[in-house]
Amino acid sequence: MFRKKVKKIKRKKHVIQEYVEAILFAFVVAFIIKNYIFQNFKIPSSSMEGTMLIGDYLYGDRLKYYFTDPQREDIVIFQYPADPEEPGMPTVEKPNPEYTRDDFALLIKPIYWDKTHKKFIWHAKKNVVKRVIGVPGDTIQVIDKTVYINGETFVRNYEQHIDDREFPFEKGTLYWNGDFMGSRDNFGPVVVPENKYFVLGDNRDVSADSRYWGFLDRKDITGRPLFIFFSLGKPPVKDIRQYYYLNKGLIKPESKIRWERMFKFY
Repeated sequence: MFRKKVKKIKRKKHVIQEYVEAILFAFVVAFIIKNYIFQNFKIPSSSMEGTMLIGDYLYGDRLKYYFTDPQREDIVIFQYPADPEEPGMPTVEKPNPEYTRDDFALLIKPIYWDKTHKKFIWHAKKNVVKRVIGVPGDTIQVIDKTVYINGETFVRNYEQHIDDREFPFEKGTLYWNGDFMGSRDNFGPVVVPENKYFVLGDNRDVSADSRYWGFLDRKDITGRPLFIFFSLGKPPVKDIRQYYYLNKGLIKPESKIRWERMFKFY
């Protein structure tokens, strides 16, 4: 006698379960891509003009520096060292913040609970773009706006100066951990430590870079710019007076789509 084969009935998923699974899968894929492969962001300041302009929207490549270390003249994306690690922590710009670290509860980084205002907040260091000038072991010095690496002049075709003034070393206001470092235009010398980098903006006179906040830690480098996918903004500044007028809102040139910058690769 033969037994009758019992057919297994596949249980059909509920439509809500299918939607939830699809959403979770999409979230995981997006998380992996954003955190390990690509990132996108907008250039917020004039510090890299004329290589990159305010209003350039970039795709960044996160993979490159998983396998190699940054080299001199690489443009790198990194988490801004002068930003606080967590909300409520003092910074150079805000040594006495309105709220302290105790006013925020960490849930899952970068999500915190704001105890004062009873709401969730997202806190992460902002991404910044600069150019690597000094690698570990290099001696860096700036003399009369000219960069010297290991005693040799380092001049390329991408750096620009929009301020005719030149600030002498002794009248500078730059300090690292209490040590006087000089001025924007006459700085150092400093020796780049292991696992650190010295970075500058191409628009040297208006860039908040290693001269102001010190060496960039290797672990803070998150990638490199890949290409511009959109660009909308005002014409780049030509001199320091125009720069100050723009920042104070005294002049308001029209923003335009810069078609010629679309899909420019780096």
